[in-house]
Amino acid sequence: MDSSPPSMPTIATMSITIPEDKKKILAKEIKAVEAKLEVAGRFKSTVTKIEELVAALTSFDNSLKVIDTWKDAATAELTDIKEASGAMLPEDRVARTMDLQEDIAAKLEIIKECAATEQALLPQGDKVPADAQVFKDELARITKYVTELQANTKIECDKYSNDVKFWAEYRTGIKEFNPWLAGAEKAVTEGLSKPADLAEVKALNDKVNAFDKNCVNYLKVLTSAQAAAQKMSTHSEADAEVAG
Repeated sequence: MDSSPPSMPTIATMSITIPEDKKKILAKEIKAVEAKLEVAGRFKSTVTKIEELVAALTSFDNSLKVIDTWKDAATAELTDIKEASGAMLPEDRVARTMDLQEDIAAKLEIIKECAATEQALLPQGDKVPADAQVFKDELARITKYVTELQANTKIECDKYSNDVKFWAEYRTGIKEFNPWLAGAEKAVTEGLSKPADLAEVKALNDKVNAFDKNCVNYLKVLTSAQAAAQKMSTHSEADAEVAG
């Protein structure tokens, strides 16, 4: 059996059949019920708004906490790229810093959303409640940190991008120099044959002069390659190869 109270239209229908002296009493009771229902409706609306506010603030706070944790890992990644740069090819350094830049850009978009939420939910002006100011200060701290991290990462990425160009110049020179060096070392170990006549003396002289000229030219190639390497942010590998 349905135990729910009768609806207002049902009560109105029932009142037709009751005596007149009872109708006034019933009318008062109906008004009292209607007033309670109206208060209940306003209360439910208020509670809903509070729940929505709490959910929005919770989401805002969680987003800040996630980014706060992430920024430490991102900073460690940038530090690792700097410290391990000597052991990586320039292309690898650029790739890692570009990946980090993309990650930072995505987090800054989340921070922008947090800033919009802060403007919409929290009090503004000079006199802000202490509990609201805590959220504002945290947002400002994280925003400043991530913005600076973005700038520092861009500096490193630009630096490593130039390294790619200088590394290419260096490798091109070394690829040209090394085959000649191998051939020159082989020629030196073979020595020179003793000329038997004037024609052979002239040929030997031409050969020595050509060898000397090639030595000068390829030294220029090596020097240019070394100069390109010196323009890189880190060049220990190139220094060791040239010295060897």
